[in-house]
Amino acid sequence: MLNAGLVLVAAALVAVAPRLPRLRQRYDSNALAPITDKPDAEPGDENLKRRLMAWVMDNAGNGATLLPWSHPTVPCVLSCATVPADARLTVRHFGYRLAGYHQLDERSRLGGILYRLGVQLRPLIWFLPRRTDEPWDDAWLEAADETRIKALARWQPRRPTLIVLDHPAAGLAARVAGALGCAAKSADQPIRLLILGPVSADELATFTKPPLALNGARQRNG
Repeated sequence: MLNAGLVLVAAALVAVAPRLPRLRQRYDSNALAPITDKPDAEPGDENLKRRLMAWVMDNAGNGATLLPWSHPTVPCVLSCATVPADARLTVRHFGYRLAGYHQLDERSRLGGILYRLGVQLRPLIWFLPRRTDEPWDDAWLEAADETRIKALARWQPRRPTLIVLDHPAAGLAARVAGALGCAAKSADQPIRLLILGPVSADELATFTKPPLALNGARQRNG
């Protein structure tokens, strides 16, 4: 009986061993900067939130793999979209909930610790599809200097990630999208770049694929 138990333990360790390096992955603060404060009580535009959720989930894959050493399939690794500048409150609410911060607000201190632990251990369960309420990593960037641009190009997401670019200066959205395009080449998690505010036609022309305008049709680049 003891031998059988040891065999099962050994088999379990062998199975999860290829996943253990994922437990060492941490939030990359050189590339990203998280939402730092709780949004106002006003929830914003619920219709826009539904469009945002449909966009981030579209072709994101389910995160599951058949074998523990396999990488999940992501039909669309990088997707870009824009929303009007006046949607800032709605986007902040959406990002806050997508990242799971509200889960911590609603739990006790111990409950929050257990929730974080469960999130950290999630990569070990390679065969289960991602739930719609599983937290994403988040970033809210109001600026990005050359150091951050280079970090974004090298960055490898540890889990699905939403990056909001808040009122970017001229040319910055295209540079961030280009850096993320480099990161996406070897990423196995969906990356979603949301640009808060307008993007000029000249800048849109530099995008490999024009971003989706979530208040209407896809933005034109000419």
